[in-house]
Amino acid sequence: MRFLQSTAVILMLASSAFAWPWSSDKKNAEDEARIKDSLLQVEVRNLQREVETLTRIRMQKADSLEKLDAKHWSNRYAESQMTEEHQNKTRELDGRYSKLSTDLGRVTEEAMSSKNVTEEAEEKAKGEEISFDAFNTQVKLSIEKTLGDVAGDYPVGMNARLLRLKQANIEAEKKVPNTIAAVQGFMDDLLKRHEVTYTQFYGAEISQVGSRPDVNVNRLRMGTVFLGEVANDNGNVQALMRSGALQGKVFEWNANLPTEMAANIKQAVNQAGTLSGSAASASQSATIAIPLDVLQNKAIKNSISDVKELTWTEKFKAFFKKGGIVMYPLALVAIIALLLFLERLLVLSYRGKIGRRFIKKLDLLVAEKKYDDAAMLCLKKETSLSMVLFSVLNKVNDTRENAERSLQEALLREQPKLERRMGLLAAMGTIAPLLGLLGTVTGIITLFTVITEVGTNDARVLAGGISEALVTTEMGLVIAIPVMILHGLLSEKIEKITSELYVQSTSLMNKVFGKEKVD
Repeated sequence: MRFLQSTAVILMLASSAFAWPWSSDKKNAEDEARIKDSLLQVEVRNLQREVETLTRIRMQKADSLEKLDAKHWSNRYAESQMTEEHQNKTRELDGRYSKLSTDLGRVTEEAMSSKNVTEEAEEKAKGEEISFDAFNTQVKLSIEKTLGDVAGDYPVGMNARLLRLKQANIEAEKKVPNTIAAVQGFMDDLLKRHEVTYTQFYGAEISQVGSRPDVNVNRLRMGTVFLGEVANDNGNVQALMRSGALQGKVFEWNANLPTEMAANIKQAVNQAGTLSGSAASASQSATIAIPLDVLQNKAIKNSISDVKELTWTEKFKAFFKKGGIVMYPLALVAIIALLLFLERLLVLSYRGKIGRRFIKKLDLLVAEKKYDDAAMLCLKKETSLSMVLFSVLNKVNDTRENAERSLQEALLREQPKLERRMGLLAAMGTIAPLLGLLGTVTGIITLFTVITEVGTNDARVLAGGISEALVTTEMGLVIAIPVMILHGLLSEKIEKITSELYVQSTSLMNKVFGKEKVD
C-alpha cells in the first residue's frame, strides 16, 4: 500500500512539473485537487482491502480459537475422565496396598517369631551339642586314662579289660559318637574290676603272666592282694606280691621265690584245692595260711626274693627308674647341653683360633706394603681374626674413618657368631635343677597318695619314698653343676678371643694408616 502511495505522489509531482510551464494557477489547483481525490480514493480502497483482509484474518483466527477452545474443552473433559479413572484406580490400589501391608506386617511378625524360635532352638541345640561333646570328651579321657593304667594294674583278666576299654574308646571316637555304648563299656569294666577286687577264686586256669605264661596252673586268688599259681606239669610256683612302688606299678610278679616262700605258697594253693574238691566236714578247718606282706615293706620283699649282684648298667637303669618320668627330660637336657658344649668348643677352636705364625706373616706383608697379598692371606684362613683384619686391609686405599667403620661392622658380625647358643647352654644349666625339683615334688605327692590309699606304720617306707623322690633333685644338680662350669669356661674363652680381635685389629689399623694420618 505504501508503494502505491509513493507511486501516486511521484506521478502527481511529475504531472505538476510538466504542466507548470504552460498551465495556469487555477488549472493547477484543480489538477492538484483531482490528484488528491484520486490519491484519497486509492488510499480508501487500500484501507478497505486492508480491513477486509483483517476481517477475514479475524474470522479465521476466531474459527481457529473456537476450534482450539473446543479441542481444549474436549481435552479437559478427557483429562477429567482420566483423572477420575486414575483416582478410582488409586483408591483401589490404596485399598489393596493397605491390605497387603497388613498381611506383610503379620507375615513379617510371624517370620520373626519363627526365626527367634529357630535361633533359640539352634542355640539350645548348640549348647546341648557342646555339653554332649564335653561329656563325650570326659568319657574318652576317662577311658584313655584307664587304658593307660591297665598295664600297671592287676594282670588277671587284663586282656578282656583291654578289649572292653578299646571297644568303648572306639565307640566314643566315632564320627557320630555312641556315648551311651562307651559309658556302658566303661562301667562294665569298672564293675568287672570291682568284682575282682572283692572276690576270691580257686581253679584250674591258663597262666597269663610270669616266667611261664600260657601253661596250665592251679590258681588261688584272694581279691587283688594275693595271687598264687602252681604249674601242673612240674609244680613250679609263681606269685603276685603287691609292692606299692612310687612309679605307679602297684602289682609285681615274683617268679624266682626262695624255697621256703615257694613251699608256703604251694601248700596254700594245694590246701585250697583240697577244700574245694571235697566237702568240708565239721572237723576240717576252712582257714588257709597265705604268706603275705601286709605292710608292703620293700625290705621284707627283698628278703623273700633272690638277691643277685647288679651290673653297673643295671644299677644305672634302676637309679634312672627310681626318678620317674622326670628323668627323661633331665636326660634330654644333659644330652642337649653336651651337644651344645661340643659344638661351641669346635667352633671356638676353629673360628677363634689366634695363629701366631699367621700374625707374623701378615705383619711382614703389611711392613712391605703388600696389602693385596695380606688380604688374600686373610681370606684363606676364614677365622674371626682373619675376617676382622681383612675388613681393615680392604679399606687400605680409603680414609681411616671408613676403615674404622668397616672394622666395627666386622667385629659386630663376628662377635655374635662366637657367642651363639651360649644363652641356650646357660638355660640348660638353669632348667636342670628346676626339673629335679619338679620330680621331687611329684614324687612326694605320689608318696603321700600311696600312703593315703594304703597306709603304713613303718617309718622306713616313708624314708624310702622320700629318698626316691629326691633322686631327681640329685640328678638335676649333677647335670647343672658341670653345665655351668663348662659355660663359664666357654665364656672366658670367648672373652679372650674378643679381646685379641680388638688388640690385633687396632694394631693393624695403626700400622696401615698411622696414628695421626690425615687426608
